[in-house]
Amino acid sequence: MHAWLEIDLGDVARNARELALRVAPAALCAVVKSNAYGHGLVPVSRAISSAGIPGLRFAVFSASEGLALRDAGISEPVLVVGPVADDELKAGSDARLEYAVLCEEDVGRFPVGTRVHIKVDSGVARFGVHIGRAARVIEACHQSGLQVAGIYSHLANAEDLDEAFTLAQLARLRSVAHQGIMTHIAASAAAIMWPSTRLDMVRCGIALYGRWPSPAVRSAAASSGFTLLPALRWFAPVVQTRDVAAGDPVGYGCEFVPQRPSTIAVLPLGYADGLPRAAAGGGLHVMIRGTRVPVVGRICMNACMADVTDAVPMVVRGDVAQISVDEVARAAGTIDYEILARLPASLERRYP
Repeated sequence: MHAWLEIDLGDVARNARELALRVAPAALCAVVKSNAYGHGLVPVSRAISSAGIPGLRFAVFSASEGLALRDAGISEPVLVVGPVADDELKAGSDARLEYAVLCEEDVGRFPVGTRVHIKVDSGVARFGVHIGRAARVIEACHQSGLQVAGIYSHLANAEDLDEAFTLAQLARLRSVAHQGIMTHIAASAAAIMWPSTRLDMVRCGIALYGRWPSPAVRSAAASSGFTLLPALRWFAPVVQTRDVAAGDPVGYGCEFVPQRPSTIAVLPLGYADGLPRAAAGGGLHVMIRGTRVPVVGRICMNACMADVTDAVPMVVRGDVAQISVDEVARAAGTIDYEILARLPASLERRYP
């Protein structure tokens, strides 16, 4: 008995179509890096590819992810936005992957004829060419026999609806745009909320999976009737219940000591399965038999415990707990992006 995920690929495809309609005529680039935000790289990408979206593209972080898409039959353009090792360059170029130029030193590394997108740093101070050197890098790419397919950047604060900084970054990208070269800067938040940032293409990640970049974006989008469907559900079976006397500790460190006779349910779900150890200290609850019950004691590597004393009817072995990604993120003091991306590949994924 083990925990598992259920992922509705129909919901993913529906979200992709709705996003494509909202941002048209800009093209949709589906960001499927990090195992499609934990949802499963190949099944998710195939579902989106089959959704009938004109001009669809994909983005991944690594060349290995891009090659996995090609091996799975994905024929749309695929952009690798992360750094690529020298020994991966030729295989990716042969597979028609498009690479990001993240610094001036990248220019001489790519095989002749490779399609590249030049990333400029407009305000995140992470990856990217200095904005003042973008024209020089574009020229260097041409001289090296590369095909410059795009020039792009990334927004720092669109999730918080910071219009001033977002528009300043947009202006910086526009200042180095070249006619005939695709420009793109918007991820999910800006793609949903800021039409001026959509340019030629938007790169949507978290929204594809039915999750909002921030509460502010969700609230603002609701006024226009725009909705997303969460595609992932997280479950764990009850593998054992045990009666614990008042005053007897539960779990490592003896941190939880019930003040009354209690019934404890054991779930085969721990931090090795993507449930952060810190979440128990943040008041995490799960749903069993329609009742919210608290996770108690320390989360273990492969298990956690829930106090089901107040659940009605009585919880028994084989009952199933449902875990909310949003609640786990809140309890652990993080964001749902992190919880999703850290769901291990070993965790079973079911596609009903």
